[in-house]
Amino acid sequence: MKQLLSRLFIIAGMLLFSADAIAATQSVTANISFDTPLSLTKVSDISIGAVKALTASTYTITTAGVVTATGSGVWLYGTKTVGNITIAGSTTDTINISVGGYTAQNGVTPANATCAYNGGGAGSCTIASAVAPGAGKTLLIGVDAQVSGTQAAGTTATPTFTVTVVYN
Repeated sequence: MKQLLSRLFIIAGMLLFSADAIAATQSVTANISFDTPLSLTKVSDISIGAVKALTASTYTITTAGVVTATGSGVWLYGTKTVGNITIAGSTTDTINISVGGYTAQNGVTPANATCAYNGGGAGSCTIASAVAPGAGKTLLIGVDAQVSGTQAAGTTATPTFTVTVVYN
């Protein structure tokens, strides 16, 4: 009887510790896809052209490239170019666009940027939930350039500001 119990115990132990009896494996694949990162490509900076020296004024360039002056300022000549940035990225995620960080240079302070995104009308550069950029959408930018009147003839100014685009 003792021998029979010993044999049963050995057989039970073999069944419990047999790899086939206690484990089975299956491989599982985790699929994940990644959206396209945002990219901004500057096509052109803003150029207002040449204006009257030693004259305080505010010059405005619209997103259509029209330059006007307030006060005694006079636009004289030169190429007028609006800011132009191509925004590319997701085909499904909307974006927010904003401007800031206005930095003066040589007595010229940029302010009140205007934007026209994807062929839309000009307006504030605070654009919430703009259509997804996909392969590329155009952002046209105009701005006011507040001139102090201390600029001598033949000098230039290159004030700056930043455009920020983020996914929602």
